[in-house]
This record gives sequence, structure tokens and C-alpha cells, in this order.
Amino acid sequence: MGTRRTRPEFSPTTHLIRRCLVLCSLTGALALSAAALGEELTLEVIALRHSLAQDIKPLIQPFLAEQGSMTGRGDQLIIKTTPTNLVEIKQVLAAFDRRAINLRISVKQDVAAHSKIQEDALSGRLRSGDVRAQIGAPGLRRGAHLDIGDGRGNAATYRSINTRSSNDNNNTHFVAALEGRPAFIQTGQSFPIPTASATYGGYGSAVQQGFEYRDVSSGFYVTATTNGPTVTLEIAPQLEQADPQNRGAIHVRYGASTVSGELGEWIALGGSNDDASDEQRNTLARTRQHGGSTYGIWVKVEAID
Repeated sequence: MGTRRTRPEFSPTTHLIRRCLVLCSLTGALALSAAALGEELTLEVIALRHSLAQDIKPLIQPFLAEQGSMTGRGDQLIIKTTPTNLVEIKQVLAAFDRRAINLRISVKQDVAAHSKIQEDALSGRLRSGDVRAQIGAPGLRRGAHLDIGDGRGNAATYRSINTRSSNDNNNTHFVAALEGRPAFIQTGQSFPIPTASATYGGYGSAVQQGFEYRDVSSGFYVTATTNGPTVTLEIAPQLEQADPQNRGAIHVRYGASTVSGELGEWIALGGSNDDASDEQRNTLARTRQHGGSTYGIWVKVEAID
């Protein structure tokens, strides 16, 4: 009678360990095969012609192979990657490493304000014995007057005022800048503004008067890039003006935009239009006031090479 052999039984944990060992072996073999078939990394120092390494690296990084690396300083770019990827990197560099164009950027900010005041009033005075009567108010002695009296204290006055005023303020700033580089220009004045402060103590209070200076300036920030005859700008112009009728008040106008247009042509950035009117009526008098202002911004870019 022969001996019957039985197959050893393995627990689920043992089967799991065996599968992990098989997968690890296959993964290692595939990795070795890929390394054997893959390209070796090569190191090259590239001299940039028109750009700096710090400006080029962010543009090249997305095209660099996963196992590659890149560094650089000044006009030297150091790349370690595969020969195939290096050819691609050089093609991308040819598009980005080009001579920057010198540009003249002009910004024009125009403000036009106008106002009109029209007033008509009639007043009269009547005297009879001890009785006096007056209607309307004579108001200020300005404008055109028509006075009628009889020498006995009876009089009538008609007054008419019609004034118009306008004010145009044209501001143009320009700056020379390299394409793709930010530029800034600002001009202005410092205006003294009176101040007063009070201090209180055991001997009463004291008022100190003085001046503080407020800068009123105008200008713009801009970055311009070109593509053939087309220019694209990121621009933020600012215009500040002191109010001649209200000391200490400053009119501030500011804008920010990204626009594109043709080189050598004025490009409209934006503007505003303010309009206000007021009418007052009294007995035998009427006053009308109307005023407004317009604000416009234009920019022009010219190649000066």
C-alpha cells in the first residue's frame, strides 16, 4: 500500500506576500528595461543673446523633461536633459530669446469742465403814507439791472444774470521702455494744507496751527508687448488735480486695463462723463445752475528702434 501525498495549504496572507513579490520583480524588470532603452542625460551651457536667465527659466520650465534640471545666472542657461528634449528646448529658446524692442509709450488724459448759471429776479418797493410794502429781494448787485422809481420811494428792479465758464485740462505723459518690462512715470506738486489741533491742560486749552503737504500727482504704470504690428498693454493711469475753489480737496481719477491695438495709433482706454443741474424758485425769482465734466484716457505706443 503506497503513501498518499498531500499538498501543503497556504494561508491568504502567504498568497498576498507572494503576489507582492511577483509584482515587485516585474516592476524592477520594467524599470531596468526602460533605463536600458532610454536616453542618457546630457549637460549643456547655453549663452543667451538678448535675455537673462531669470526671465527665460519660467518660460522654458514647462518644456523641460521630467528627469531634467535647469539653472542659470546672467546670460548663461545651464540645462541637463536628454538630447531629444534639448533640441526641443533650443527651438523654444529661439522664439523667446529675441531682441526686445524699444518703445515710446504716451498716455493722454483730458478733462473738460463747464458750468452755466442763469438767474432772473424781480423785486419792488411801494410806499404810501406810513405804509411800506416790499416784494422779492434785491439780492446781490451783479448782473444786468433795470431799475424804475418815481422819486417817492416806489421802485421796481429787474435783475438778470447769465454766466458761462469752461475749463480744459490736457495732460500728456510719455516714457521710453523695453518691450515686456514694466515702466512707470509720475509728475506732480506738493500743496500745503492748513491744519489745526487743540491741546487741553491744567491751564486751559491751546490751539496749534500748521501745514501739512499733500502730493498731487499724475502718471501711469505700463507693461507693453508686441506681436508684429499689434501691441498689448497692461496699464494703470492716474490723474490728480487740486480743486481751486475748495482748498484741500483733491480730484482723483484712476483706471486700470489690459488692451491691444496697432502700433502708432491712439487707443481709447476709457473715460467718464459727469453732469449735474439744480433749479431754485422763489417768489418772482428763479435760479438755474448746470455743470458737468468729461474725462478721457488714450494711449499710443511707437517703436523707436
